[in-house]
Amino acid sequence: MKLERELTRDMLPAYWAERNTLFGAERADLSKLKQIDSVGLAFLVQWSQALAAGNKALTLISPPTSFYPLADLYGVSSLFELTDNTAES
Repeated sequence: MKLERELTRDMLPAYWAERNTLFGAERADLSKLKQIDSVGLAFLVQWSQALAAGNKALTLISPPTSFYPLADLYGVSSLFELTDNTAES
């Protein structure tokens, strides 16, 4: 699933409205995003937890640089498989 809008507090209502579709996807392509804030990270954690209930993992493709310090700060990096677009080619 390719995400086109920033994963921020301002965009959360739009993402939340799509959660039934999004939370079924095992891959989130974040290559178009420039920003993820703590609210966006929480959304990704919920997505990961929804998949984990079915013994699946969420793979994040090319997260923006803002993802890494937040994920480390909140200790949630291990909830995600991480890859980049060059690995997809």
